[in-house]
Amino acid sequence: MNYADILSFGAGVNSIALAIMAINDGWHGEIVFSDTGCEWPETMCYLDYFEREWLRPRGFEVTRLKGMPWQRYAKGISLIEYCEAARVIPLAAMRWCTSEWKVKPLQRYGYGRTFKKGEEHQEDKTMIGIAIDERWRQPHRIRPLVDAGITREGCIKIIEAEGLDVPQKSGCYLCPFQRNAQWRMLWERHPELFERAMLLEESTERSKNGYWRATLDPSGKITLRQRKLAYESQMELPDFDMDDLLRFKPCVCTL
Repeated sequence: MNYADILSFGAGVNSIALAIMAINDGWHGEIVFSDTGCEWPETMCYLDYFEREWLRPRGFEVTRLKGMPWQRYAKGISLIEYCEAARVIPLAAMRWCTSEWKVKPLQRYGYGRTFKKGEEHQEDKTMIGIAIDERWRQPHRIRPLVDAGITREGCIKIIEAEGLDVPQKSGCYLCPFQRNAQWRMLWERHPELFERAMLLEESTERSKNGYWRATLDPSGKITLRQRKLAYESQMELPDFDMDDLLRFKPCVCTL
């Protein structure tokens, strides 16, 4: 099996399964997690659980990177702290948040530098947990799950075979790619985080004509406050699913 020196770890189903598979195969690399400071609390709890119950007994720990890419060893500021200070939000169309808080910190850690444009794939010492279900994603990367023909369902079986709980979908609670069911789950489980995201969304600058305001919904047609009112009134939102709270596709950050 083709493994890399560093496992880009997101603490979701796929990367957990990849860590288990690699370590059981005798791999001795490093597991690195880029912490945006906006991860779901459940993700951080599971990361601690997995590290305590499975990794440490086998001599492994998770290296956690925090802050913006130029703050390699400092704690740095979280993604939401930056957004609040700059009055901006993550946008589905640009994904600057993924670049600055996920990709570049890992590049800096692994290579001691940020790649220049056009040379991102010249050397790659990291592997990612993409399952064969989504084999079209990032074909240039090292993807042991794809090489082994393992599906997302297969990843779940790998985790369960170790006697571990299965994690929920990983990612930021501020992510504009979240489905309505995830926003609803955030509102129900962590109302303080939903409120913080909602106030951030409302603080973003209007355009010069004053008629447009950015939202955390990719369509720009619904705000978090509208979601909150719908949830409180037990109303269904058009064109959004209200169920499927447990089974989501991997985060589009691809980590």
